[in-house]
Amino acid sequence: MSDKKPDKAKKVDVTVKTTSEECKVRAGGPASGKAVAPGGLSEGNPYAALADNAFGKPASASGDLMQRIMDDPRMHDHLDGFQSCIQCGICTSACPAARFTEFTPREIARRALDGDETLLTDDSVWYCFYCYTCQSRCPRHNSVAVLNQIIRGMQVEKEHGVQHVEMFSAWGEQYYDKGMGGTPQVFFADIAEMCGDKWKDFIAHRDEMREELGVGGMYPSDAARDELQGIMDATGFRERLVHIGAWGGVDPKGEYGPATENEDETAS
Repeated sequence: MSDKKPDKAKKVDVTVKTTSEECKVRAGGPASGKAVAPGGLSEGNPYAALADNAFGKPASASGDLMQRIMDDPRMHDHLDGFQSCIQCGICTSACPAARFTEFTPREIARRALDGDETLLTDDSVWYCFYCYTCQSRCPRHNSVAVLNQIIRGMQVEKEHGVQHVEMFSAWGEQYYDKGMGGTPQVFFADIAEMCGDKWKDFIAHRDEMREELGVGGMYPSDAARDELQGIMDATGFRERLVHIGAWGGVDPKGEYGPATENEDETAS
């Protein structure tokens, strides 16, 4: 028997090209370099700068889909995992949504890496309910849940995703008009039919009951509501609500109108 020891397996450098930089990954070992968020935000506080407001711009206007995903601040902690996805399928095997629907996290990750713009019209991403099981199980620390958040937002910008969020506009109206969440009036009839007279009597006398108990009014003060509305105005929250059909698509302050592709084409 020979005493010669077998050569150690050589590590091979595999270079994966992205649209912004090359991310080197060593086969059989951890990533050789730390991917850096755009603008060098990984140095110091990664959340020190706000993302540009791309709302209203067609998703294709910002260039490559993969690059838009990578540029999103929510991807700061997942850039390495996203770029080094090995398509093992662990995310899909543990995903509750994948078990009962056609949603496949592994496929979403692959298509995002490919820059597949059909993701912007793929309704399956709306089956994800952000349990983050994919993120907790991924050996590369990717997060398809975060990818879905970004892709959904891009779908809304492109108008396709509005159909999935317009049903929630009534909750947004409640936040804006009252300064706090609650059940919007539009649902009262259905709740009354389901719960009966006891619930209707409670709603009718709720303010009297609170006054009797000495707990004060149900909603924040006008000053607090106005301050909250100022924040919502400055961050574009009200504009987004109008965009998805809140207040019937009519801005309560008269600054924004419903932005649809058809109207943009008519105007041009």
